[in-house]
Amino acid sequence: MVKYSDIVYGDISIKEPVLIQIINTPIFQRLKKISQDGAVHFIQPARRGNRFEHSIGVWYLSNKFKRGIEEQIACLLHDLSHTAFSHVIDYVVGDKKQEYADSRLNEIILNSEIPQIVKAYGYSIEKVLDKSKFSLLDCDLPDISFDRIDYFLRDGYSLGFLPKEAVNLFIENIFEKNQILYFKDVNIAGLYATMFLSLSRLIWSDPTSHGSFFLLSSAIKSALNAGEIQESDFFTDDEILLEKLKVSKSNSVNKYLNRLKPGLEFEYADKEIAEFWGPSKSRFVDPWVETNKELKRVSSQLVSL
Repeated sequence: MVKYSDIVYGDISIKEPVLIQIINTPIFQRLKKISQDGAVHFIQPARRGNRFEHSIGVWYLSNKFKRGIEEQIACLLHDLSHTAFSHVIDYVVGDKKQEYADSRLNEIILNSEIPQIVKAYGYSIEKVLDKSKFSLLDCDLPDISFDRIDYFLRDGYSLGFLPKEAVNLFIENIFEKNQILYFKDVNIAGLYATMFLSLSRLIWSDPTSHGSFFLLSSAIKSALNAGEIQESDFFTDDEILLEKLKVSKSNSVNKYLNRLKPGLEFEYADKEIAEFWGPSKSRFVDPWVETNKELKRVSSQLVSL
């Protein structure tokens, strides 16, 4: 058994040997050095989390909802291919959908020791890799999923946006039926949707977050163009990639890195005068709520939404 103390869910116990062995692999432990927020922690140090914590949290939800072991493995591994500084690399490669790391997930897993571990315990790696079968792990907006629930609660609580009472309220009032996550209380569902959108506007999509992404991605692109780093460096970790940037001889790399300091603030501006310009990833949810034994979108039940 392995135990973790999690800021969102409290004490977590992992008993399945296959899960423990996967967690102990170097490729999974690497996620401890992959920042969840990307680049904004350079400017706002309080905004620091990692992909390891998030991956354990997503697994915890799959276990809480009694999903099969192969689905639990898929939940545990869903972020394994994340690059150093997470979605910052999407800005480097110009992936507007922010799917660069996801597109490499199966490749990364298959080229690791994980398939042998999965097979050794009698499970199917092919089933684990078929995310289309695991809609509770991830699904199209505006539905909620294990992934969205965890990063919402994790960011909301760690940044002081959600009190622990709200976190517990949401966790205790989400249910599952026919591969759909839903609420039974319309007011709690409405509160969840409202708080999720507020966190998106104030935290995930605020101008300082975008500014930090553009600064770091610009530094990485400059180092890439100068031949000082390679694409393979994206799949190391934050510490390794940052050290390569710090020893760069490029004035452009140093210029961008030197601006990534606590206290820097950005504001939105018209495209014509903006220093950086780019898309914002849409983040909103419209959860299902059970009303008279039917599932309906909470927005159809509350006029305020």
